[in-house]
Amino acid sequence: MKKRSLLLLTGIVLFFWACTPKTTQKTVEKEEPKTETTKPKPEENLSPCPNWNDSPNKDAIIDSYVLCKDEVKAKNYEKAFPLWQKVYAAAPAADGKRNTVYNWGLEILNDQFKKETDTAKKKGLVDQIMKLYDEMLECYPDDVGYIYGRKGFDYVYNYPSYATDKEKYDLFKKSMDLKGMETQAFVLNPFTDLLITQFNNKAIGMAEAQKYAMMVTKIVSNGLKTAKGNELEGFKVVDGYASVRLEEFEATKGFYDCNYYKNKYLYIFEEDKNDCDAMMEAYSILRWGNCSETDAKLREINASYQANCVVVETDPNPTKPGTPRPPSCNDMLKNGQYAEALNCLEDRYNKSSDNSKKAAYAYSIASIMTRQKRFSKAREWANKALEHRPGWGKAYLLIGNMYASSGASCGPGTGWKSQVVIWPAMDMWEKAKQDGESAGKAQRQINKYSQYLPTKEDGFMNGNVKDGDSYKIGCWINRTTRARLK
Repeated sequence: MKKRSLLLLTGIVLFFWACTPKTTQKTVEKEEPKTETTKPKPEENLSPCPNWNDSPNKDAIIDSYVLCKDEVKAKNYEKAFPLWQKVYAAAPAADGKRNTVYNWGLEILNDQFKKETDTAKKKGLVDQIMKLYDEMLECYPDDVGYIYGRKGFDYVYNYPSYATDKEKYDLFKKSMDLKGMETQAFVLNPFTDLLITQFNNKAIGMAEAQKYAMMVTKIVSNGLKTAKGNELEGFKVVDGYASVRLEEFEATKGFYDCNYYKNKYLYIFEEDKNDCDAMMEAYSILRWGNCSETDAKLREINASYQANCVVVETDPNPTKPGTPRPPSCNDMLKNGQYAEALNCLEDRYNKSSDNSKKAAYAYSIASIMTRQKRFSKAREWANKALEHRPGWGKAYLLIGNMYASSGASCGPGTGWKSQVVIWPAMDMWEKAKQDGESAGKAQRQINKYSQYLPTKEDGFMNGNVKDGDSYKIGCWINRTTRARLK
């Protein structure tokens, strides 16, 4: 889910070329690619690979081709296999205008792979499948960008243990470099996941990660504006997952520039210019994004904060008279110095014996960690705040917001697995409503996210879950909640 307002969309597949995989993610149950026939190539642009027009047995090959087509369509793969072998051996490019023989081979061999139990034989089948992909690169030079993407997709979802993450990443990267803004939607979700993993594991540097994060963002934006029909629905699925996952790079200072943060987070202040928490949050995020204190919007936020919200923070280690006051924890937080602020706040928390102050320090730590997408640790600190200030609605609100923003980390960003994270979020917001100071915000969150709840039909299709049933949410949330269906 997008921060504060993720739209939960129904995912539909984007198909392209002859056999385009579904736009899916590791968190989605694997669905097989569907095959479509390509538009025939013009005569002057035939595949360089053998076709039946070059064979003295043209009629027999065509007969086998037609029979194979029928068997593959009916998913009678055992009957299709010997027919496919005949056609593939003599005319892998069919009539030179289409790629169907290779696509059938990939489909038939994948069926054999799924049924095979012998480890060595499974490895042999994967080798054959990848050999077909390599031949496709030679036979269809105009489509190599697509072929690299589809090969990477197959490694990720069908044969994950037969290639390293770096090998999968490189295949997708080649696809994107070749296709550019025309990259198909099915590439973007698995590539984004690998991009983040490669960066976090220091397998690639910041410059490369920035380049491809920006590229994914532009491709998705363009797809949402220009695509139509099923293609558009495919980009909506990607927007619900890849676009949200890319927010994880916000935890790395300097990854995104000031304009990124202004475009994305200024609304926090604009929506409620009288809310001191909103002012502090917006100002802090923009400073984290290296926005200058002289920026007009930051000056506006700061002026409002100074006039309406500033409180004097007591320093537990006061300096001698005449000595410049060191930056306070709030100064560090306000200026987006998150690492320094965390150290300062944790020090204050450990040294304080006042429950109200310890609660405030713990809450501030939880807020920073939430912005860094460190949800598990953030929840720990929010719960510490509740230990020192039981029933504090603000802390419950924060935990609820963490849960609600976890659609892309606990699911694909759309559909059942991403929608059910709203349930534990609502548990927290219901508790926040018991605190008069937070009741209004909590109710607004409940109203806002109620439209994204799964339906009774969704519940039936996912284990016959009924409204009010007890339901265990996995991933980092790991909580039992109450099902809410509309």
